[in-house]
Amino acid sequence: MFTSLMLSPDALEEVPAKSSLPWVWFGFLFVAAFIAEETLMFALDLDPAGAKLVLVLLGLAGWIYWLFCLSRFHTILCEISRNHYPISGAEAAWKHFIPFYNLYWTFHWPSTMSDYLNSRQRVKMVSGNLLGVGLLLSALTARFFDGGIGLTGTFAVGMYISSKLGQHVDLIKSSSPEMLPPPPDPNWSRGNEQEAGVGGGA
Repeated sequence: MFTSLMLSPDALEEVPAKSSLPWVWFGFLFVAAFIAEETLMFALDLDPAGAKLVLVLLGLAGWIYWLFCLSRFHTILCEISRNHYPISGAEAAWKHFIPFYNLYWTFHWPSTMSDYLNSRQRVKMVSGNLLGVGLLLSALTARFFDGGIGLTGTFAVGMYISSKLGQHVDLIKSSSPEMLPPPPDPNWSRGNEQEAGVGGGA
């Protein structure tokens, strides 16, 4: 485990998020396009150079969209924790571009996220290290074997994260003051007492 979140007492109360969850499922459209291009490349014997360029562009677009989803996850965590969460949306994305450090980062941010959500006890999330292994294997698969399969693994992990974070956010909303029933009107009880007094006097 890479991190242990120590939250101050004023950080214990969470608030509903202002941002909405990203459409992680949209990433599978890049996967479908990637696989379709691969199929056409072999079935129609397309120009290898042109087809590979299309594959590279699709893979790059899918990777950029994944970083957008990753950034949005962390933005939501900062919002619900009132900026006590230690990783910002921008930081979560750009640290993937630091050579060698990005290997550590692939495990660090999932561990931080998992530790935080589990510490709040609204949802139960698997170990961040396990998520990191999934992301690393997906990246290696995309790099050395097949980009479509690699993207599939990445967005599958993203779907899991989105599901758990979405459940957590929904539970915060359901327990927020504006979602609770209004307190009883004190005038209502006084009105009943007055009616009882009038009735008793009669």
